[in-house]
Amino acid sequence: MTAPPAAPARRRAAASTLWWLTPPLLVLVTAVAYPLVDALDVEPPPPGPLPPLGHAVLVALQAVALLPRRTHPVAALVAVVVLDAVLLGTSGGQLGLGSLAVVVATYVVARRARGAGVGTARWVLGAAVVVTSVVGGVAYLAVGGPLLEVALLVPGRAALQYGLPVVVAERQRARERLVQLERERAEAAERERRDRAQRELQAGRTALARELHDIAGHHLSGIVVSAQAASALMRSDPERAREVLAGLQDDARTALADLRRTVGLLRSDDDGPDGGPGAPGRTPSLAAVAALVEEARARGQRVEHAETGGARPLSPLAETAAYRMVQESLANSARHAPGAACAVGVEHAPDAVRVTVTNGPAAVAPVDHGGGQGYGLAGMAERAALVGARLVTGPQPDGGWRNELVVPVTERSTPT
Repeated sequence: MTAPPAAPARRRAAASTLWWLTPPLLVLVTAVAYPLVDALDVEPPPPGPLPPLGHAVLVALQAVALLPRRTHPVAALVAVVVLDAVLLGTSGGQLGLGSLAVVVATYVVARRARGAGVGTARWVLGAAVVVTSVVGGVAYLAVGGPLLEVALLVPGRAALQYGLPVVVAERQRARERLVQLERERAEAAERERRDRAQRELQAGRTALARELHDIAGHHLSGIVVSAQAASALMRSDPERAREVLAGLQDDARTALADLRRTVGLLRSDDDGPDGGPGAPGRTPSLAAVAALVEEARARGQRVEHAETGGARPLSPLAETAAYRMVQESLANSARHAPGAACAVGVEHAPDAVRVTVTNGPAAVAPVDHGGGQGYGLAGMAERAALVGARLVTGPQPDGGWRNELVVPVTERSTPT
């Protein structure tokens, strides 16, 4: 049978109450026991005007003064120090019954002082040391106590009543600060871990969205254009319509193969048929740009292709950036400028590779295919930044569009 949920809270409250009552009860026990012990003692009581019962009453008042020490620690300390001074003054500086209450009150003040209260606590503790030392020392000298004993007794009593509890309280505060610091460090490390995981997740999502957009956007745009062309040719040129539909099927198969390759890359980091370089589908590279142009022509786009200079290998990221730029540019041309003439140029210079795709104004009004989210140009820019390339995109004076990617031949863009 399990305890109800409120049971631990009740136990903690009971333990806290017991801990709060224990010091005053100990002081009260001292007050009650002192007259009994004094009655059995054969030695004379300390000199002074108060009998043992009067001293017991003063100690009992100290126990009462300790009760509000949690809410009013400084006031509790002042009260017990005043009562201790009375005890010392009325016992020739020889009675140490009030020391226990002073130790408890001093510990609480040193333990709970925070912020501006630290200065107040120091002043009060300093004044308490002076009061008890002066009163105790003078009272002891007044009853004929040796000066050497006073010189030893007063500092010893101050160290016991004030120094020891302050040291214990400071050690406890230092331990709590250390625990708090460790907790904050652990929380900061956990936040950093969550933030890093979130950044990695977001980066993965962005890369996936960019890759899927590049693949699906290109092929689906071609499929839409081919479907429109086939629909228009059904009656006037059925044979040509069948050829366009066959090309549409090829586009769909290629898109499916590319998507499977992308999913394979996500599922496995290993090379081979499960998703590595050996996976089905064309690897994005400048060498595959010619195939992109042929696919666009097969869909009915008018595309010129020119490549100059001696080809040189680039890093996989740079090859992918150039390939995807051409792919996205041709898809955008088919989508936003149907019937426009396009030109794809690849120039291999000693210090850079320049890839340009331009298209003229639309020959017919573009059809709104829906779903455009602007991933294309953003994906181009992200890929260019990864390899230190420069991307320039914008409209042309004749109403067309031009995309230019300049990949510098540096360590970031060439194989290592």
